[in-house]
Amino acid sequence: MRTLTDAVRSNQYNEDPVLSACGISTGKQLTEVDGRVLEAPRLKVGNHEVCIPRNGRWNFNNKKLLDPKKIERWIVVNFSAHCDISRISRDLISCARNKGIQMERPHTLIEEDPQTVGASPAARVEVMFDQIKSKLPGPPDFILCVLPVRKNSDIYGPWKKKCLSDIGIVTQCISPVKVNDQYLTNVLLKINAKLGGINSLLEVERPSNLPLIKDIPTLILGMDVSHGSPGRSDIPSIAAVVGSRCWPLISRYRASVRTQSPKLEMIDALYKPLANGNDDGIIRELLLDFFKTSNGCKPKQIIVFRDGVSESQFNQVLNIELEQIIK
Repeated sequence: MRTLTDAVRSNQYNEDPVLSACGISTGKQLTEVDGRVLEAPRLKVGNHEVCIPRNGRWNFNNKKLLDPKKIERWIVVNFSAHCDISRISRDLISCARNKGIQMERPHTLIEEDPQTVGASPAARVEVMFDQIKSKLPGPPDFILCVLPVRKNSDIYGPWKKKCLSDIGIVTQCISPVKVNDQYLTNVLLKINAKLGGINSLLEVERPSNLPLIKDIPTLILGMDVSHGSPGRSDIPSIAAVVGSRCWPLISRYRASVRTQSPKLEMIDALYKPLANGNDDGIIRELLLDFFKTSNGCKPKQIIVFRDGVSESQFNQVLNIELEQIIK
């Protein structure tokens, strides 16, 4: 605030003859307006308890998850030479049971071969997966990956790409310096959500009493496009759309991401017909997910939240994207 008022004072806008000729003047003080703080939404957690956030934060100390997933088949892989993964897995299981998660002992614990430590990150990941395949008859529910104890581990990127993009296995990476109950709780919140569980819901969602939504199957979409840095015309823009699922809930959603031409604000993959007549677009993907997770209900209305559109682009984006959604 002080920086802004000092800038206005030092620039002496009121002495500018052009501004004066146009009848424009600036005050020396910022305009004061009355603000208000909205009441924090109450959260529903396990055992029919209600959690009230304080200062925008809440925790799960002495609380159970609303819908914990059972974890039966999982493994631990260790790229760190300084971690006791047996102790970490025991502590994780104990913390999970306190949160209501039925978590079995890991199927196996796999240490990195010391001979591969000096290899490239991608090569280390490939060797680790060779070990996993040799010790498991089939894919696990998820893999807990212990990274080297340092920030920005070069293993992280290749590991995530291998698990999520190449194979399709849920994974959770940790790089623990100090393992305590709060740290493990935060890890379990991520694991449970990735496996399809529900950590908490807005209290208004169960039972649903949201107007316009509780009685009419409603798909809620959030849409935005991010662009490369200014001056870079060779970097594709990224279009992302999230769609609600499990109606009448509104805080569960599925995300769909596509690349498109650089600097293009209109999302051009909402409807994407293929040569065989099928549709590979984002909207169809989210509609099918809504149908599968909402007991076979089709949405009778769609609410769209569209971000990042200037006033001059609004009609163009509305006409193009609305037409694709209708198709």
